[in-house]
Amino acid sequence: MDKLKHLLLALADGECLESAWNRNGFASLEEAAGAIRRAASRLDDAVVGVIREGSGFSRSGIGCVIIHVDGASRGNPGPAAVAAVAFTPEGEQLTSVARRIGKATNNVAEYTALIEGLRLACELGVQEAVFRLDSELVVKQMNGEYRIKNRELARLARIVTAEASRFKRCLFEKVPRQENKEADRLANRALDGG
Repeated sequence: MDKLKHLLLALADGECLESAWNRNGFASLEEAAGAIRRAASRLDDAVVGVIREGSGFSRSGIGCVIIHVDGASRGNPGPAAVAAVAFTPEGEQLTSVARRIGKATNNVAEYTALIEGLRLACELGVQEAVFRLDSELVVKQMNGEYRIKNRELARLARIVTAEASRFKRCLFEKVPRQENKEADRLANRALDGG
């Protein structure tokens, strides 16, 4: 229990799970993610129990979000940026994030954008998230339709899997580029330094 407590404190301080698990006594990233899932499930059951007892406690926030993500790279590899935009299922924009990530390929930028989107959804405290992106490669790899041969993409896919394990339901959907305009705009604006 102490190692989970220390891990959760590290995460609360802003450390990433992929860098904190080993330092806090877990044998693998998967073991750490599993411990967090079990603790979250116990907490979720306790919250539901409080709600059922009619104590006046209620969950704040939204149960599900749609997050559009996009990565941009000029030069492939070249200067790169990522963006994630969260929407309610009804289409109301909630929040967004965009940042430069240095030099990267298009595919690394797309995976990094997805990780950014997963972390954004986690900050929103939702149980379910649908991630929409225009990268067929990333969607098919994350849905198990394509093998991941590139080592860097495999490393990023493991991070995506660990982050996705925080949710009760997490879907990855391919959308046409024109349906991903806001995330694309924000990623390019970040790339341009705006």
